Amino acid sequence: MHFGKFHYYIKQFLTALAIRSLIEFFPTAGPALNPMLGTAWAIFATGKIPDDPAHFFVYWVGCCLGGFIAALLYAIYAGKEICGKKLPIGPFKKPKVSSDKKKK
Repeated sequence: MHFGKFHYYIKQFLTALAIRSLIEFFPTAGPALNPMLGTAWAIFATGKIPDDPAHFFVYWVGCCLGGFIAALLYAIYAGKEICGKKLPIGPFKKPKVSSDKKKK
């Protein structure tokens, strides 16, 4: 999706709107969108380090695993390497053909 010269501003607005919507519609986590902030909020709220393993799974393991899965899916889509290895599947994104190759 491309909106011409307003592309950057529309993407920024939509990103901010999506983040704000998540905060409003799912308020149980508050605006803790990163693991350190979520853990800091839990420490300041209770006065001690959380001993519940669910906290660490959700805020630390979940974020790291989600980031790795997103990187893997992008590598498959674009035909890139991940962790220095070329994947046996992909790319789903067609490579751009230069104008010199089209003329031949």
